[in-house]
Amino acid sequence: MPGGASKLRDVRKLADTRSTLDLDIPLQELPGLPVGLIASAGQVHARLQFGREQGFMVAQVALRGQLELICQRCMRPMPLQVDTDSPVLLVESESEAQNAPMEWETYLAAEGRLSPAALAAEELLLTLPIVPLHAAADCKALTAASVPVAEAGPEAAASGPGDAAMVRPFADLRALLDRGTKESE
Repeated sequence: MPGGASKLRDVRKLADTRSTLDLDIPLQELPGLPVGLIASAGQVHARLQFGREQGFMVAQVALRGQLELICQRCMRPMPLQVDTDSPVLLVESESEAQNAPMEWETYLAAEGRLSPAALAAEELLLTLPIVPLHAAADCKALTAASVPVAEAGPEAAASGPGDAAMVRPFADLRALLDRGTKESE
């Protein structure tokens, strides 16, 4: 169903009929995803189950997929398995959201309509790490091969043989500060 995930749907009708939408949504169709963090094209499978609970319209949002993010330390692709399932309270106005139970996550379906892709994108954003980073053992930025000693500066060359990957960019700053303090005395 190309473009079907972005099509606006009547949320009251979906909730009253207890509809279920199973969609494979390309990442490019998910609004608001941080483009600089996603390494490759792909898709996420979204299963949206609508209904009513405590007098409110709700959606059970399940997302599954394999994403490739950009590690913000080494700037290389980093796999991230997405597997989330959470209930969302669907509200039609901000005043309705204020009256919603505090323990519920809310989603604004303005004028009673929502885009399944937008709902899936918001849930996906909540699962993404704030700063994607490889595990220390997997990150190329933390290995000795990625930081040549000549580029690392004199403080890295002066350190022990096993510390070649340890770069201390402000190591010389301490010496300058100490020298400046001694000169002013």
